[in-house]
Amino acid sequence: MVLAVWIGLGSWAQAQENGKTVADWWEAAYLQGTRSGHVHTFVKEYEQDGVKVYRSTIEMRFNVRRFAETVQLAMDSGTHELADGRVFGTFMRQMVGKNKRLEIIGAVDGRQLTLTLDQTKLLKPAPWDPQVLGVAKQKSLFKDRNVKPGDGFSYKSFEPTINLVVNIHVNVKDHEDVELFAGKQKKRLLRVEAKADKIDTFQLPPYVAWLDDNLIPVRVQLDAPSLGKIMLYQTTKAFALAPNNEPPALDLGTGYHIRLSRQIVRPYDSTAAIYRITIKDEEDVSSVFAVGDRQEVKNVKGSTLEMHVRSTGKGEAAAVPGAEFTQSSYFIASTDPRVQELARRAVGIEKEPWKKSLKIEKWVHDHMRSNAREGLAPADEVARNLEGDCTEYAMLTAAMCRAEGIPSKTALGLIYANVRSGPVFVFHMWTEVWIDGRWLPLDATLGLGHIGAAHLKISDQSWHDERSLTPLLPVLRVLGKLSIEVVRVEGK
Repeated sequence: MVLAVWIGLGSWAQAQENGKTVADWWEAAYLQGTRSGHVHTFVKEYEQDGVKVYRSTIEMRFNVRRFAETVQLAMDSGTHELADGRVFGTFMRQMVGKNKRLEIIGAVDGRQLTLTLDQTKLLKPAPWDPQVLGVAKQKSLFKDRNVKPGDGFSYKSFEPTINLVVNIHVNVKDHEDVELFAGKQKKRLLRVEAKADKIDTFQLPPYVAWLDDNLIPVRVQLDAPSLGKIMLYQTTKAFALAPNNEPPALDLGTGYHIRLSRQIVRPYDSTAAIYRITIKDEEDVSSVFAVGDRQEVKNVKGSTLEMHVRSTGKGEAAAVPGAEFTQSSYFIASTDPRVQELARRAVGIEKEPWKKSLKIEKWVHDHMRSNAREGLAPADEVARNLEGDCTEYAMLTAAMCRAEGIPSKTALGLIYANVRSGPVFVFHMWTEVWIDGRWLPLDATLGLGHIGAAHLKISDQSWHDERSLTPLLPVLRVLGKLSIEVVRVEGK
């Protein structure tokens, strides 16, 4: 318990500055073949009440583009460990907006992980397994096991982005000649492949590591959702931090456009549409998209299905929503004073819930500045900056509706767009509000008071008690795996 209190109250800055560094690794990161950042892993030793403890940290910094603007993806995470490798605490700090950081500290308490947000707010505990290996032990795992070709084993790891323990299966292959640093070097290394169990329908990215004679990974390959292929090469601090004059090769804004062979005329006023959709590498393609009054899946054949979509209509019938759709949360911060002020300003003297929702949608559409510099900012930050892309529009709209007593959630999926290269579907977020027994969609990015049959919904989320990007998993599940054919569209 002393250790749990120590990690719960110790500040981030103190923990980083104090202690003795006992291990230090630097890796250069390449995205789509271009050097785009680095990963720094280090272990510090401390003494607490006569017990030696270790804080293992992974710092990730990747530079990417979003609609031609360069942005940095940044996350620090790690574990607190005892000398035998047992984990007694976790931590994660992630940029969730241009000026907003999300920090979660976890303390192991038996079979659960007690979580604290931003050092003040207790969150719902996460399940825990005492067999979890910490960051330091994972780094030396292959050396400790003295692995050789043909070996296979499993271990448990904590994934900080989703606050869950995952089971990872490892298979040791054979030695092979491997290129290093984008083909500038070549070496014979031992290949190791690892893959985690699925989390519901989402598959965490598998990875491949190549080990040197000391059984330490000197090259790692990850196929990460949204980022594609990531190559990490063990290197020096000087090389990892050296300036890189090449612009980032990866554009998160345009890199996952789903290109179409024909345009849709007046897509946001369409009343009905049929799309033929093919989804690669999915066992059950019928489970990828949301189904209900507005969307139906028909004619499933292997990896292909037909999606029949209608416009807003009467919305989706639903019982009275629970507190998760009305209460304030980290991302939909409806009790924030600035959010509430903007909501009052938007609705004025209007009392009818649907008319209030429409006024909020229009206010957000008219007052937000569209740019791609935000990541996934919570509504309280958006209310102060009034800028972002569709995710910020949707979060602020949902929060302002809740501030006015209207149940709300966000929807995630695809939307039709005409871009310079032609017609496409792009990933998108919008808002749904509950009015008189039905969920009705709003899209403040468009500000039309309705959506047509050119919105394809994958999932929805209340963001209740969410402190990670888990709600994005249904979209990440199919990133880069979709092709769409427009079969028929009806308009007004």
